[in-house]
Amino acid sequence: MKLEDLVSLITPSQTSLFLGAGASISSGAPSGPQLATQLAERLPAGSGSDDLAEVCGLYENRHGRKDLVSALRIRLQNLTPTQGMLALPAFSWRAIFTTNFDRLVEESYRLAGRDLRVVRSNYEYTSRTGSHTDVVLYKMHGCVSQDTADGSNSRMLLTENDYDSFAEYRQSMFDALRTNMYTGDTLIIGQSLRDHHLRAMAKDVAALRTQGVQGRVFLLAYDYEESRAQLFEQRGIQVAGGSFEAFLHELDKQQGKLHPAFKAESAEVDALPPGLATSTMDAKHASNLAPNPGRLFNGSPATYADIKAGLTISRAVETRLKQTQDSGVRSFFLVLSGAAGVGKTSLARRLMYSRLSQGFSCWEHLNNFPLDAHAWLEVEARLRSANRQGILLVDDCAQNMAALNRLVDGLGAIARPHLRIVVTVNAAQWRTKMKSSYFYSRGSIEKISLLTDGDISEMVNLVDRVASIRQLVNHDFLHLGHKDKIRRLRDRCNADMFVCLKNIFANERLDEILLQEFADLDESSQTVYRHVAVLQSMGGRVHRQLIMRLLGLEAGGVQTLLGQMEEVVDEYDVDVRMGLYGWVTRHDVIAQVIATYKYADQVELLGLLTRLIDGLNPTIHLEMETARSIASHDMGINRLIDVDERVQLLEKLIAKVPGERIPRRRLVRLLIDQGSLDDADRAIQVSRRDLGQDQIIERYRALLAIARAEQKSSLMPEDRLAMVLEAERLIRSCVARSPKDRYNYRVMGQVGEVLYRLSGSLKVLEDAIALMASAEAQIADPDFASERRSLETKLRRLAATAVANPESVDHDDDIPALADADGDPV
Repeated sequence: MKLEDLVSLITPSQTSLFLGAGASISSGAPSGPQLATQLAERLPAGSGSDDLAEVCGLYENRHGRKDLVSALRIRLQNLTPTQGMLALPAFSWRAIFTTNFDRLVEESYRLAGRDLRVVRSNYEYTSRTGSHTDVVLYKMHGCVSQDTADGSNSRMLLTENDYDSFAEYRQSMFDALRTNMYTGDTLIIGQSLRDHHLRAMAKDVAALRTQGVQGRVFLLAYDYEESRAQLFEQRGIQVAGGSFEAFLHELDKQQGKLHPAFKAESAEVDALPPGLATSTMDAKHASNLAPNPGRLFNGSPATYADIKAGLTISRAVETRLKQTQDSGVRSFFLVLSGAAGVGKTSLARRLMYSRLSQGFSCWEHLNNFPLDAHAWLEVEARLRSANRQGILLVDDCAQNMAALNRLVDGLGAIARPHLRIVVTVNAAQWRTKMKSSYFYSRGSIEKISLLTDGDISEMVNLVDRVASIRQLVNHDFLHLGHKDKIRRLRDRCNADMFVCLKNIFANERLDEILLQEFADLDESSQTVYRHVAVLQSMGGRVHRQLIMRLLGLEAGGVQTLLGQMEEVVDEYDVDVRMGLYGWVTRHDVIAQVIATYKYADQVELLGLLTRLIDGLNPTIHLEMETARSIASHDMGINRLIDVDERVQLLEKLIAKVPGERIPRRRLVRLLIDQGSLDDADRAIQVSRRDLGQDQIIERYRALLAIARAEQKSSLMPEDRLAMVLEAERLIRSCVARSPKDRYNYRVMGQVGEVLYRLSGSLKVLEDAIALMASAEAQIADPDFASERRSLETKLRRLAATAVANPESVDHDDDIPALADADGDPV
């Protein structure tokens, strides 16, 4: 069933809750498998398991009961409730049952000022247990506060032995649950549909139904799977998907007027009404959870715990933003705008975290819930009456813009509101949304874009300083010197935060940041963005008229589109007199990410390239550069898998721009590589006829000659040898005319190897090595020297073989072909 349907069937006073580990996770508690994994860290290798009872048994056998209980307490005893757990006491539940060891339910009731009777063992059954005046919490597996390790009569049910030895105690707890089920409903929350304990409980519930139990049993599954849900429904348990927080939020929305007064008795915790408690993250609570560098590695914004643990950098802009918030009339609303991946959310959370030390109550709205402007205005009134200051972060605010405007209008009308607002938003969305005037008159708007030199230094220092981050860093980046790291991030990455992270971590999960930004754009902006990105990724020079021609855009709507794509696609002047304006994404790396995902379909890519070539205007120099780049770049025609399609596009491009050499070269090389030697020969002849002599085409003539010699096995040996000698003549001529072209030497080395196989002569190979050695001073490329050394190794082996067996012909091809590039300029 849908979550809303479940809530409509629930009456809290007639419903018993059964809480599993999932209900405590938002408050920082681990799941059962996570707790098992943490305990297993102190066990011998190979003892790991996600079965908590098994791991606890192994742990107790190795370290003793007292050490086991102590390890659990370290992880569970100091948890504090938040979100759904804080809202739990707002409703008058019939009873609460839990298998959790933590004390989150007890603490949430204490903070709410509501009575709660707790039963942790048989010794705590009293005449008041089950009284109508109190809610009773049955801790079916015991409590972290009591165990026989301390001399207590009760114990936590941790190991399989505990379960077996205390079967009678477990039965009494189940009897209490059964009694409630006879006359009321039961709602199970926080259990995984995959949990074997839950499946065992389903069998017990089915057995109870045969005994006359009339109450309904519901299951709220946070990992809903329809096929597994059907298995439970077959046993009489109705299943809905959703989180603990989502359930309580919907319950408050439907029945909020029925819940009792909600108050806080602790000065350390700011109580929110249930609807806000379930939809809000408390920054102070969140900062005390465990940090996770892996999330940063995967592209997630820094959490408050990450910030507290020192896993983030201090941006240069922070000091000024703090000063702005502390002074003047425009200090109440702060907008951080910018493109995806520039660090808006992490920066906003750093600003929030800094306010905690100043005594502010700091909250962050959770975007999977609607923003309740009216409820937050009531929070402001409560803060004002207590002379307290609060601050609310609305991350990625565009989806809540209408409610946010109502909230800002309400706060802006107050002379000095005690609740301040920080929002983050993608620049393109901010530009197109209706906004409260108070954002401008009583707030400030900061555009976050490139990292400063100081920010880059901070980032490199963080990588070098923090071991947990350093172990996630890409090997190539990690082994650069300190200054080289800074230089790469500043120059190669253009100080763009996303591209910097991509260089540091080299993780594809970071791409999701850009994909989410793409999804947030409207359809027309998405279409333009992906076309600009794919053309830029091909090395093309994108300009306004080219995109208008490709997409059939009207001139009057171009400026509006650019506004909608602010910080995503930028326009720059090329030739104002001629009306040429270039379009570009923030960085080539970003363009390639978008092109990779948005033009993954080969049919669509073929269609784009066809339309692009058909529509090229050779009179515009930018489009001539685009023609060259799509012919030679790996993201252009080469990205097509079908060789025939690549050949057809190159031929179409040659017909469109017959004076361009690069498409002709690429066509010849492709035909040679595919063994279409006759077609390659014709393409060479046409090129020589149309454009005259071309050094690279001449080199390809040599490659074609040796390819013919090796392919035509039916020829007489002297004819094949003649072909290779012609290749030698051609390539020696190329080396003489262009001694600085390293690719000529590659082909000469190939000719030498083939000539040895046919004639036993090593002269051409020796000459190639000698010429390469003399050219190294002019060709300062370490790869060139490496190629020479590889040829020298080959020569020594062939010479040794020739001496040992003069009649032999060496067919050893274990060294890869050298002519794998042609050096075309892009």
